[in-house]
Amino acid sequence: MTRFTGPVLLLLVTLCVSSAEDTDILVVRYQQKSMALARGSSVKLSCEANYDLEQCGLVHVVWCHTSKQGAELTDPRKYLTTVNETETAGSMRRRQVVTEILQLTREDNGEFQCKAQCEKGASAMGHFIRLTVRGRSPE
Repeated sequence: MTRFTGPVLLLLVTLCVSSAEDTDILVVRYQQKSMALARGSSVKLSCEANYDLEQCGLVHVVWCHTSKQGAELTDPRKYLTTVNETETAGSMRRRQVVTEILQLTREDNGEFQCKAQCEKGASAMGHFIRLTVRGRSPE
């Protein structure tokens, strides 16, 4: 029986974790948080979807207002979305989606979540971000 201790054990655990992560078809990442902002101001929501192009195909990544039956934030009069995509290694891609909510109103109160859907069926969601809109618009 071989025994591993100290740095050797840590290295084995690290390798196992990173190789398991590399096999994921689609992963959505961003920090979970709560924000309180003034009515009339704006806020940017940013998420990152890491995916395997060969296993996933085309991917649709969008921010949703979960308090409104998962409504996608796509109205260009209210939301400004930018997308940046890079190839990370082989067929792996990283897509960053930033959606700015313009002119916050009390209707923007609630929870938001980034969702990603692969053309070939896989899907992933991130944490909830809680947004509270308060008071009067800034002068």
